[in-house]
Amino acid sequence: MTITTLAVPVVPLDSVYRVWRQNASLLWHPPSGWQAVATGAAATLKADGPRRFSDLRRAGTALLRALKPDCADAPEPRLWGGFAFAAGAAGRAPWTGFGDASFVLPRLTYWTDGDRAWLQGIGRALDSTLMADLATAEDAIAQIACGAGPSGHATSAPPVPSIRSTDSTPATAWRRQIDAILDAIRAGEVRKVVAARCATVTFNQPLSVRRVLRNLQEETGPVWRYALTRDCGTLLGATPELLVSRRGDEVRAEALAGTLAKSNGSEDDLMASAKDRSEHRFVCEAITEALAPLCSELNRPGTPTVRALRRLFHLATPIRGRLAQETHVLGLCERLHPTPATCGTPRDRALSMILASESTPRGWYAAPLGWFDGSGDGEFVVALRSGLVSGETAWVYAGAGIVAGSCAEKELAETELKQRVVLRALGVRGR
Repeated sequence: MTITTLAVPVVPLDSVYRVWRQNASLLWHPPSGWQAVATGAAATLKADGPRRFSDLRRAGTALLRALKPDCADAPEPRLWGGFAFAAGAAGRAPWTGFGDASFVLPRLTYWTDGDRAWLQGIGRALDSTLMADLATAEDAIAQIACGAGPSGHATSAPPVPSIRSTDSTPATAWRRQIDAILDAIRAGEVRKVVAARCATVTFNQPLSVRRVLRNLQEETGPVWRYALTRDCGTLLGATPELLVSRRGDEVRAEALAGTLAKSNGSEDDLMASAKDRSEHRFVCEAITEALAPLCSELNRPGTPTVRALRRLFHLATPIRGRLAQETHVLGLCERLHPTPATCGTPRDRALSMILASESTPRGWYAAPLGWFDGSGDGEFVVALRSGLVSGETAWVYAGAGIVAGSCAEKELAETELKQRVVLRALGVRGR
């Protein structure tokens, strides 16, 4: 395959997504660094079962290393995608198009870091349409830059569709699930289990993914805004949680666990919560234990800080290390996922309880989502504050960590508050 990279004007990311409309396959908007919008697929890689991380690593590395970048200043080609929460978790509707693991090498990618921008095309050597598609995309970006194309904010937003029906995990079922988890904690079987709920909302007309993504821009704080499209729909959201990133021998991870609604207290209240500090400590210890054998140095502050989002406070601890030997970012993902922040501890027992007790499949909710390149560098976030949109229906997920001292009613309220991020973006008010 060949790569063609063109320098283009810097324009709003959402403007390019709007131009590519239904053909857009990816939006990646991190708090800092390269942002991207992509369309089409030059190649697609999939893997199933317990070896999905290693299978993707081998296939992806072989594919990417065969490519020869033509521009030293632009980002190297990347494979974009993610994994199911557990093998088989995306085997049922509405997740059947995502599978256990799926990555795409985009045909066209628009990159920007706010100061520079590039348009990158990848195709087979005999792909006669690639240059024409690049020229069309380049012209569209130029029109956006001069004000002739769509801006990042539509002057007239499309109408919000009316809700036809809503179905959430019943409160009674939630209480039974939490009681069973607390019984297991008291019996010493687990120390923490993350329980998740799903709200299914059906509208009277197909949803506009572009409108939902635009509304997600309202979320404040350091979040990764994302959208990933597969045949069955688009997974989108605004997650505050980094799972892991690798740049050369530098590795970054983060423990994010312990939550308080801003309406229920202050940063000091969250820091003083023994229940939340205990929940947070489980995550810190698990990440440290997973990374320490791979690192020549690993640094973790002794006390968490408070991450302030639009309506929530989270306890956060950054973890930084230096790899002792070359380890692919997918190898790091495999060691870390799922952390106690999204699963529980001990991991195997908590995961078993989750898979046995949750009626709606998690699919890719709370799973690794991101990118990797030919050198093994990459960045993966945890697909939280997320929803799956398909036609007229959206499935909106949220979870809460259950530990000793948890209260079913308070944890129910926490999941509802977390779901509001995506529900508001969908146009669902009053939840």
